[in-house]
Amino acid sequence: MLLRSIISLSLCVFLRINNFAQESEIIVYLFVYESEQTQSGAGHIAMAFGTDSSKLIYYTKYRKGDGGNRKVPTLTLQQAFMYDHQILGLQTRPPSIVLSLPVHQINMKSIEKASDHWHFKQWSIFKNNCTDAVKKVLRKCNINPGIAFLISTPNELVEDLVESEPDKFRNHEFKVLKGNLCFYLKNERNAVSQVILGKRKQRNRKHQEPCL
Repeated sequence: MLLRSIISLSLCVFLRINNFAQESEIIVYLFVYESEQTQSGAGHIAMAFGTDSSKLIYYTKYRKGDGGNRKVPTLTLQQAFMYDHQILGLQTRPPSIVLSLPVHQINMKSIEKASDHWHFKQWSIFKNNCTDAVKKVLRKCNINPGIAFLISTPNELVEDLVESEPDKFRNHEFKVLKGNLCFYLKNERNAVSQVILGKRKQRNRKHQEPCL
């Protein structure tokens, strides 16, 4: 009886450890499109997540007139990379930047629930655009996405990620899978007002970019 109890307890501990290990291996991928690729001039960002890069849950959020919100439950990383350009035809080319961010102490169901809520909530330029939806999910994943004044843009989100978590980029915990992050941060237009006026940004960096 005692042996059976010990075996049962050991099995429970193993399952809990195994489940935690699986949850700790969840990766969030961000697909960042430059302002020049988009009609609005504000850029675009989409996201995917999963424990297996061959079976990702993918989200991309547009205005209703541009096709609205999309959730694709089983895409490979390469398919997600090409989706908005090749399948939807809403971007002139694939994303210029792809980031991978590991998340911990949260499960897939919680991330999916938050993603469903914010990506399928009505699009609004001031309250719930594509960047806002991604930021809300990142916050759920205990990643600091920053707070942009008025309209959130993909560029501001990327800047905030680098400035709030510079060590994770330097240590390659947060990885740049595609693109030149340093070039993007220096050259991408910042907010909507700058996009409309055609001005290149001038900002004082709180931290040195990890690519420098």
